[in-house]
Amino acid sequence: MLNIEDSCCFTGHRPDKFDFPFETDCPEYHRFNDRLCTAVADMIEKGCTKFYCGMAQGFDISAGEYIALIKQRNTALKLIGVVPFVGQEKGWSREWQQRYNALLEKCDEVITLNDGYVKWAYDQRNRYMVDRCRYVLTYFDGSKGGTGNTVTYAVKNGREVLNINTTDPIEELASQIRCTAILLPPEDEN
Repeated sequence: MLNIEDSCCFTGHRPDKFDFPFETDCPEYHRFNDRLCTAVADMIEKGCTKFYCGMAQGFDISAGEYIALIKQRNTALKLIGVVPFVGQEKGWSREWQQRYNALLEKCDEVITLNDGYVKWAYDQRNRYMVDRCRYVLTYFDGSKGGTGNTVTYAVKNGREVLNINTTDPIEELASQIRCTAILLPPEDEN
């Protein structure tokens, strides 16, 4: 039996589907990155120690890179790369191929589901991850496609989904913190 209580997976858009340039010099990218970091911290606070990354360009690799960075200090964290098929990165830009290969080296485990491309490979990868996780962290804009199918599958199977496109974990956290000031009258000095 799989222990899904301590697991989270990532699913989200490719760089060209974001409504802002997916580049580090873009202010919207920095807001996205802040939301991602806060959401991951929330997952860790909820007890997640295993993070499944679908190893796709954009959201997946960005989230996986963040886990690889913080697991240097938190050795309880494990990063599991789930590759849909050998060679999925072959048609990508040189930059994304480099990021992909660097991230694979930082994974604690790499699971490759198919020796070559098959038309169901991406859906198989997404279901594989959701089936092993309690939480699904996503950047999803509501459009049709693989991310939408994965989110639908996750909800149908009772997984908790946090969409950092529509939910700002930073604002949520701030709204949970309440500070009440109690004003006392000055003491009488008689």
